[in-house]
Amino acid sequence: MNRSRWLVALGVDTGDVADERRLREAERLRAAGRVMSLRTSAGLIEGRVQGSHARPHLVELAVATWTDEQWHAVGDLLARQARHYARLLAGQLPDQFDLALTDLGLSLVPRAEQWRLRCTCDQPSPCVHQVAVWLTVRDDLDREPYLITRLRGRSREELLAEIRDQREVGERTGVDAATLDARAWSRAPMDPIEVPLPTVRRPATTAGPLRMLGDPPGWAGPADAVTMFGPAIAEAGERARRLLSDDLR
Repeated sequence: MNRSRWLVALGVDTGDVADERRLREAERLRAAGRVMSLRTSAGLIEGRVQGSHARPHLVELAVATWTDEQWHAVGDLLARQARHYARLLAGQLPDQFDLALTDLGLSLVPRAEQWRLRCTCDQPSPCVHQVAVWLTVRDDLDREPYLITRLRGRSREELLAEIRDQREVGERTGVDAATLDARAWSRAPMDPIEVPLPTVRRPATTAGPLRMLGDPPGWAGPADAVTMFGPAIAEAGERARRLLSDDLR
């Protein structure tokens, strides 16, 4: 998320002179490593900020977590997209995740009016210490993107479990085989020659999906799966590219 939107989420107006001064001081505290003991849990961000006094200020940024029903809807949304599930397994938030949540009326990042802000200083909220904590959380998202889902009530592991449950329900409620037309299994809806093919590009990372998913559960090979299968995947991918490019020799 861009810096401006991140600040607006806490109620910081970058066009206001007083807020801009407060923001500069918060940036100074963050850059100097004065934000300490930062912890994110369901509905709460806690931190200590060493200001100009000997005793650090205690900061709390509190917000309501999503309900089980809301998280169930989020899990259903993610379970229907295999690419989203793969990114979750790789420890990454799905692309445009927050944008997809707008269809559910949700947003990972709270709005300014949803916060309950506390600090042991006597400045009006959001104070420099609260802003410094919020900026530090934004920095930490690059290393640990699931801080923001934890704030809303689900860790990465809990979200994965929610999606697995949803996918299993989808498998159990599949189409009755007796209702299927067996003739359609061998009859394509269009001539394969007419199927439009995408532009063929070499992948930026060899065996990218395998690298994202990691070794299979219980893997006990002599080397990791990427080392063993990566060259074969790369060779098969190159051959497929040449076939699609009509360049096979």
